[in-house]
Amino acid sequence: MNTASFQQKEKTAQYLWTGFILMFFLIQAIIWTTAIAITSQDSSHAVAAGYDEQALNWDEVKRQRVASEQLGWNAEIEVAPTGDIRGNRSVTVSLKDRTKAPIENAVVNLTAFHRGRAAEVQQVLLTSVEPGVFSATIKIQNSGVWRLSGTAIVDDQQFLFEQQLDIDSNRNL
Repeated sequence: MNTASFQQKEKTAQYLWTGFILMFFLIQAIIWTTAIAITSQDSSHAVAAGYDEQALNWDEVKRQRVASEQLGWNAEIEVAPTGDIRGNRSVTVSLKDRTKAPIENAVVNLTAFHRGRAAEVQQVLLTSVEPGVFSATIKIQNSGVWRLSGTAIVDDQQFLFEQQLDIDSNRNL
């Protein structure tokens, strides 16, 4: 075999194998880019808001939780079994102190999200509808476990509450 022909074939083989290996890297890059794009746009893949701050300020968070528990207050969260055509439902929070008396004049904030859609967080300010009862509307379009948490503030006292509810979204009007 002629040396020039052999060198040409070897050079062609080197280019072919190098191209083949680079093609695998390119395919891998395309797969990872697609996976990252899909995951970053999927609301089921989310980091809980404020989680890093709670971890960094754990002593303060723990102090707030203990102070909240020492108040002896109780919060009961109820979500209407049906909603309108868009999935809007009434959510009601009943607040009572340790003597079961309604807590009035509270500023009540509620955060709600479906556990499978952690990026779709809804935050609402509830309004008083009667002594110790506060209400607002949230959008519930997905069945499953919903996490509802919030704060009730009266003067300088802050009460933290949280509840998980299994909600059926198929019971809309």
